Amino acid sequence: MKAIFTLLLVGALLPSLASAATAPRSQAPGLLIQEYPRHAAQANDQTQFHLAPEDFGPPTGQLEIAKSLYPWKWNTERNAIASGFLEITQDGDYAFSSRSFYDRNTLLINDRIVCSFRDGDSTVTTIPLKKGRVKFTSIGVVESRGGSEGIHIQWKPPGQTEMSPIPPDLLSHTETEASRIAATPPARLRAAELITATNDYIVEAYLNGKKIHDSKRSLLHEHFGATVERIAVDIRPGDWLVFQVVHNRLRWEGSRYFAVAGLLSPDRYGFVSDPTSPEWSVCDDPAQAQTFIRQKNSGTSQRASSIAKPWKEGDGFMQKFAGPSFPGKALWGGSSSTWIKYVAAESTPPPVALAALTPTPGACRPMEVVLEDLQSQPRLTKPVSTPPAPPMLAPTRWPVQILSAIYGTGGKNADVTAAVKEHVEVKRRLFAVTPPDLGNDPNPYWNKALHIVYMKDGVRREQHRGENEHVLPESFYGPQDLSELRTWLLATRWKGEKGEIQFHASSTLTGPGLEGAPTWETLANNKLRITWSAEQKTEYVFDYTWSSFHQPDNAAEAFHLVK
Repeated sequence: MKAIFTLLLVGALLPSLASAATAPRSQAPGLLIQEYPRHAAQANDQTQFHLAPEDFGPPTGQLEIAKSLYPWKWNTERNAIASGFLEITQDGDYAFSSRSFYDRNTLLINDRIVCSFRDGDSTVTTIPLKKGRVKFTSIGVVESRGGSEGIHIQWKPPGQTEMSPIPPDLLSHTETEASRIAATPPARLRAAELITATNDYIVEAYLNGKKIHDSKRSLLHEHFGATVERIAVDIRPGDWLVFQVVHNRLRWEGSRYFAVAGLLSPDRYGFVSDPTSPEWSVCDDPAQAQTFIRQKNSGTSQRASSIAKPWKEGDGFMQKFAGPSFPGKALWGGSSSTWIKYVAAESTPPPVALAALTPTPGACRPMEVVLEDLQSQPRLTKPVSTPPAPPMLAPTRWPVQILSAIYGTGGKNADVTAAVKEHVEVKRRLFAVTPPDLGNDPNPYWNKALHIVYMKDGVRREQHRGENEHVLPESFYGPQDLSELRTWLLATRWKGEKGEIQFHASSTLTGPGLEGAPTWETLANNKLRITWSAEQKTEYVFDYTWSSFHQPDNAAEAFHLVK
């Protein structure tokens, strides 16, 4: 970690704030949020993604306003600074706390650190402050879950007995033209209601991570199981929708269909489903669906696709219920049950209705109208070469999260969550259920037990271990059942006596020199069966690290993971 941030440079990052104290200007409510791209130094978790703000680099441009600090949020894949002023109403001692995911945040008042990076969620710092306006700066980094959890800041002013959120009316920033634009709520709706057609149906629909209540949904038409719905919600720039849709691949020769029209008025569209648009993405993995729903930018790199065998009557129903000039296209994911996301961009031209593209037979437009239209079209210019974009950084994923770890016996227990998180999440190393490894001995000379509660890929799990038992990191990260083993094996390659093999989602194996069409299936979290041919079916077991598998009675014939 760099030496206590050298955060006096925050003023250099935001010069408007640095000069505000000497040059009074108009104030506006809330703090200014400025985001910065992920830095190359934050490609892994070796420093918990810590980065001094002077190294953030150029900002992304668009400002946001944090009207509240409980929490304030930003894009999880970016660094961010919320800055402005806090009004102090009386002299005295003020206590502050600042909490975020893994406590990856820093709080400064008058350019001095009050709550430092990863000083602990429960840390409370008390400082004396004079009546008046003080500079207030909160800093978050990538992988702080800024988009879902954000940073929660609380205080305890003089005369108050408990910590509480800071009243929003005490927050302000120096108003600029950019901040006025950021504070202006979007006036233009992207849609006042939705019309959907689905073969077969929508299981649930979500707006901004929350389930849309059934009272907002109405069934307009049902056609042998296929459905048309109206969903009464307003959609604005920055909102996101997620639809969980399913179809029965055994019906109607496996055809499927899902289309959406965001209507502003009858036959007037704010947006429509379009598989070629980056605003539409999909998630086919149930284990990732919850994150895909709750976080706007999660999974958006997995683009939706057009449908190879669409339901033939779908477009007709969309034109009947959404308008005869419906210009959208049906789209889907990669499985029979999928989650489809639409993220409303800040500025996207409305889709052109089909009727506007079709001239009325025999109609003749006046020449002055034609000339006016031509003059309004953008002029063609010589293409400008664009420098190549830097390679996309691969963010660290967190499939395992330790929620709690309690060590003890006989009613005498110790919370050793921090130690277990260090062993499992940070260092991923073998450790023992002993006082030296857990850093605490709540009941000396007694045999104790360790109870661990953790999340793996969104599923809550537990482990119970006895005194002196060793705990492997693979017991947390490895496949927990046959379904997880199957997912984990997809596209992996292995080498053995039969040569190189690769596992595919179609349950087939490929490899140089393989004959026929070998298939595979998982039997447990550490077992699989390979059908090499009609005459040869072989079962294999994995070692405890899942780095090789072999026949139970013949360890010599093993396949090893190609890394």
